[in-house]
Amino acid sequence: AIQKAIEILSSDAVKVNAEKYMPAFAQKAGSSFAQLRSSAANLPQQRVAEFLRVQGQHLNSRMLSTLAVRVAEDPFAKVKTMIKDLIMRLQEEATEEAEHKGWCDT
Repeated sequence: AIQKAIEILSSDAVKVNAEKYMPAFAQKAGSSFAQLRSSAANLPQQRVAEFLRVQGQHLNSRMLSTLAVRVAEDPFAKVKTMIKDLIMRLQEEATEEAEHKGWCDT
């Protein structure tokens, strides 16, 4: 699933839209501080999820296995998606307002 997501995000259609709608947010190289912090903060979460998964299998416990899956999930995934959608919508509105202003000025 992750490989498929990377493949989609690397496609030309996504790059064109990103360049069109998000020129101010495009990163040319390197990682942002948020990405670095998120991967570093995620390591203990991954270790706990793996420990719970192994113990769930060892003890044949559905409860531990379910808990391992829940711990492995990103609790902020929905919030991140909502923020990205909001940014895209605001950028589209800004573009529309700029076009309207340009039309009014002529």
